[in-house]
Amino acid sequence: MLFCETFDNYPAVTTIADQQKFGPWHAALATGATMGLDGMHTTSGSSALHVHIDDAVTAGGRLFADGAQPIFAGKPTHVYGRMRMYIDPNGTSVHWTFFGVNGTAEPTSPATGRAASYILSSLPKNGVNTYSFVYGLSATATEAYHDCSSQSSTSMPTGWACVSFEMDSVARTLRMYEDGAAAPILSVDDHGKNCVAPTAVTSPWYGPAITQLFAGAWSFHAMNAPLDVWIDDLVVDTKPVACPSP
Repeated sequence: MLFCETFDNYPAVTTIADQQKFGPWHAALATGATMGLDGMHTTSGSSALHVHIDDAVTAGGRLFADGAQPIFAGKPTHVYGRMRMYIDPNGTSVHWTFFGVNGTAEPTSPATGRAASYILSSLPKNGVNTYSFVYGLSATATEAYHDCSSQSSTSMPTGWACVSFEMDSVARTLRMYEDGAAAPILSVDDHGKNCVAPTAVTSPWYGPAITQLFAGAWSFHAMNAPLDVWIDDLVVDTKPVACPSP
């Protein structure tokens, strides 16, 4: 695999501070959240990434990987991946994220040179977290930032789930799967179903030529209750990666 992280190879790392570096990672941590490696919930080995976000705060913790990692050779525009994720308790907010890829928009698109992101996120529905894709494209002098999303009807469970995905920036297709099921729980073709005004909902999702990925939990709005997320066994590659079949 071009990028594989079990979080088991850092025995000296327990609590993770803002700007801390280890392995391929550099950390970002906001006041109101804590981040570390612990063995409270794991699917393999002794450790998993654990992010806690307090109630009623906008905060989070993320690990970023970039630079001379094999996954970024050639700035790929079509990647696959999977991760194991444990959620408990299940606080919600308007929007929190758990994985994403960044780069400038793929070079055949009309958005070349603008920063673009495909992000795996949670959006609330009927008081529970649901899976979502979120798209970001940086603003220009004449065009506002694109902040668009597409939401699944599938609720994110408390406890373990295995989430796998495919992201194709050139074809502008995204797929998300849960626990090895054959059918996706969420699909995006060309564009999603929602955009923040003034961006039109039909605006194409010009994805990145990928130079960075991140994992963790970060809420962009105040939580309505505490949130604890563990992430383990993260794999990203340019060939298909799947969760085990149920």
